[in-house]
Amino acid sequence: MNNQKLQFFRELVLKERENTIRIISDIDETWTKNMQDASGNLSNYTIHLADIGTDTQEREKETYILERELKHLRLLDETLKRIDSNNFGTCIYCGEKISEERLKAVPYAVSCIECQKKYEKRNNHNNHYYNHKSYNKKVKFR
Repeated sequence: MNNQKLQFFRELVLKERENTIRIISDIDETWTKNMQDASGNLSNYTIHLADIGTDTQEREKETYILERELKHLRLLDETLKRIDSNNFGTCIYCGEKISEERLKAVPYAVSCIECQKKYEKRNNHNNHYYNHKSYNKKVKFR
């Protein structure tokens, strides 16, 4: 991939990284605000049972989103490393080039469409990007 295309994808990833950081910051601000609001009370616990359930559910949802966004941020950072080391755009399974159309849609993709389909079929899920531990190694299907 030429330098102009690599720069295009770098900017795409940086923009997505910026949005991800914004989401993480928003959650952090919400938690900080909630803690400040709670510190005005006699305790950090809500008094009404219905409020306790609502507060707990909201915290669990925010925790899930935060964990997902932190994983996404790490994935974007790995993508930037691959761009810097000229490993960007190569499928970790078959070693073939990942199509530019796919990379435009999913710039952090580590596999070509065909290998991704095989992976999802074999593992019965689509959480490949967040679970794969080796972004720079070729991995073979058995």
